[in-house]
Amino acid sequence: MRIVLFILVLLPMFVFSQINQTDSNGLKQGLWQKKQANGRPVYEGEFKDDKPVGEWKRYHSGGQVKAVITYKGDTAQTQLFDVWRKKVAEGNYINQQKEGVWSIFNNNVKVGEETFLSGVKNGVARRYYDTGEVMEETEWVNGKETGNHQVFLKSGEPYLKCKMKEDERDGLFIIYFENGAQELVGEYKRNLRHGEWKYYNKSGEHLYSLFYDNGQILNPAVRDSMDNLRMLDLEKNKGEILDPEKFLQDPSEYLMKNKMIR
Repeated sequence: MRIVLFILVLLPMFVFSQINQTDSNGLKQGLWQKKQANGRPVYEGEFKDDKPVGEWKRYHSGGQVKAVITYKGDTAQTQLFDVWRKKVAEGNYINQQKEGVWSIFNNNVKVGEETFLSGVKNGVARRYYDTGEVMEETEWVNGKETGNHQVFLKSGEPYLKCKMKEDERDGLFIIYFENGAQELVGEYKRNLRHGEWKYYNKSGEHLYSLFYDNGQILNPAVRDSMDNLRMLDLEKNKGEILDPEKFLQDPSEYLMKNKMIR
């Protein structure tokens, strides 16, 4: 009986002695843990020859799991969670830098994905409607939006297309009606309206044009008269339609607000 009690007394000491250990060469080995002053965990996982291996967990200050990381060589397969234990992102780190496709979640539903190369956003990024359809698709080069930027209706038909260069609109810019007809065709030059901007109705008929020179409108009287007509139409249909002109900098917000009205 005394031997059993002796073992039970020493066992916790033995287990504790196996945590946060280094070998004779100073390399971390085995189970490692860190805790807050209140005893709640900060992280826990295993090392082999000073490198993390297997599954690691990191925690929020309240004790909820913040990250689950599975190490396989230089790759760390990572899932991130909020304090309500809902997944917010998942993807891979290679040599401590984001690599490949990272998925983004809201309330455990995938709402987007981004592509990384050596920790920098490169390639295609997408945002999704909460029902899974692609809402927005952008192209990135070395951390800056460069290439095609497209916004889609839930039907999959395009709502907006434009060209980007280093986070600025630069080139062709088109907005579409729900029936696929072009509503607006223009051009940006270093994020400024430039050249002729053509406006059409749903039947494809040209209504009017506005002309710009590096953001400066050349025929403001036409713009003002059309704005007045638009305001009258919006006032007549107050609460039923939105003015897409006010959402050109964030067209996906227009689609979400317009969906809520309808």
